[in-house]
Amino acid sequence: MTDAALRRSYLDALESCSARIREEPEPENELEWQARWFSGACGRQFTTTDGEKVIILDFGEWNREAGPDFVRAAVRIGNREKTGAIEVDLDAAGWEQHRHATNPDYSSVVLHVFIRRPKRRHFSRNADNAEVPQICLADHSAANAEWRVNATARPGRCMAPLRKLATSELSDLLATAARRRFELKGAALETMIAARGADAALFEAVAIALGYKHNKLPFQLLAQRVPLRLAAAPRGEALLFGVAGFLDRPEPSAADARDTAARLWADWWKQRAAFANSVLPPSAWKLAGVRPANHPLRRIAALHAIARLWKPMRAALEAADASRLHDILSSLHHPFWSCHTTWKSPARTASLALLGAARTKDIFANIALPLAFVRDKIPSAWLDILAGESNTAVQTATVRLFGASPSRRLPRKLFVQQGLLQIYQDFCLRDHSSCERCKFPDLIGRLTK
Repeated sequence: MTDAALRRSYLDALESCSARIREEPEPENELEWQARWFSGACGRQFTTTDGEKVIILDFGEWNREAGPDFVRAAVRIGNREKTGAIEVDLDAAGWEQHRHATNPDYSSVVLHVFIRRPKRRHFSRNADNAEVPQICLADHSAANAEWRVNATARPGRCMAPLRKLATSELSDLLATAARRRFELKGAALETMIAARGADAALFEAVAIALGYKHNKLPFQLLAQRVPLRLAAAPRGEALLFGVAGFLDRPEPSAADARDTAARLWADWWKQRAAFANSVLPPSAWKLAGVRPANHPLRRIAALHAIARLWKPMRAALEAADASRLHDILSSLHHPFWSCHTTWKSPARTASLALLGAARTKDIFANIALPLAFVRDKIPSAWLDILAGESNTAVQTATVRLFGASPSRRLPRKLFVQQGLLQIYQDFCLRDHSSCERCKFPDLIGRLTK
């Protein structure tokens, strides 16, 4: 099948799917367990902590707004069928810690699921003082060795036909999906550029990439509130740290940290009143679970350094020049943050790059390549670009399409990761029929004819 025909077949299959899309969960520890629960891989039959049999009739829908984790679920507890919400926590104590007992939004919860076996009994009661039945997954097969594999999604109906594809056919299919992903991202960037100009749009896109998975939103807000012109100015570093809210806290104790903080404060207090309403609250930042080298403090220092080198940075992005982009980002240096990971961390004997190779590749994949595709300036060797670090989203898509033992034919290439993510988004997240009405398996079947 030619590239054009494969692309047309892919889009035809996509158009026949439901337009409704479930948002993919962010990859966190608790959310990974919630995804495992929602996938059905934990099973459907359980016993409550009081000994009643439970059958999950319908796992419901993932709730991405405030309130319980899953809504519109249906369960049978004993001989009683109930419809409502399901809450999944790591610990039984999470119900009280998160104040669900006094939140009327949780009155609809019909089942509280927790992962770890508690040291003492915790009761889950709602705002009406009604007891909510509990399931402890540590008492069931969910805690067995099967969880050593990445089972964040049920293998789909497409798994068998995908394994029948020749290596070249599989690569062509993933390349088609990856191309679509780059084009969609590129179109979104062009929309931003048309609305706000290339400098503002691309600077914001870079800031979002620096936020990685935990702090995308606060970095986006930071780039919007401290635009490129101000971020690149001599006082730009202080403005970035001040608006981020990291200068209104007690000064660090170490001498070299105090000197750096004092220098920033000396510039920030002169601008503080003008930006008082722009300062991000501490709750905007997610610091738990962030690797020390990826701490937002270091990323903010990197954002300022990028702003100071913006002209060559923008040129590298718009030319999709991976080598030039790597040279620019690997050369970033800061007298304090190249030797520290936090205010109170000891100075490192060896310098630590402000941005590592993985983040550089992420910026290239999410900004430079999409622009190249939408502007018809695609690098000739784009299929040869090596893959970046894997993540939960890629692993989830892989399990969905290939099962717990993914095909060894999948090369470690960027287009493979991007293609897997786009297929998962285009088909798996649109389908609400447990694969029964999904058209993707039919598309795979046509490739083998």
